[in-house]
Amino acid sequence: MVAAHLRIAPLDPTRALPPRALRDLIHAHATPADRLEHIRIRAGPQGFDVMAFIDGDDPVSAAEILSRVVSLAISREPLLSLWRIL
Repeated sequence: MVAAHLRIAPLDPTRALPPRALRDLIHAHATPADRLEHIRIRAGPQGFDVMAFIDGDDPVSAAEILSRVVSLAISREPLLSLWRIL
């Protein structure tokens, strides 16, 4: 299992979501082929850190999978329409 990390944030601070809701929205866009095992979200002053654990042994692939899943969630979820990967 490999960990991947990225940070996301809403462009409008009033659009922030609780970490658990954010985790659920992101996880809903993963497919079995993504091999996403766990997602952890931590709120911080600069946005939300997203840590995902991907079943595999390639850190580059894990980072690409996480970025794709998060990008998909941002593009499809109305609650994330004003969010961006930092």
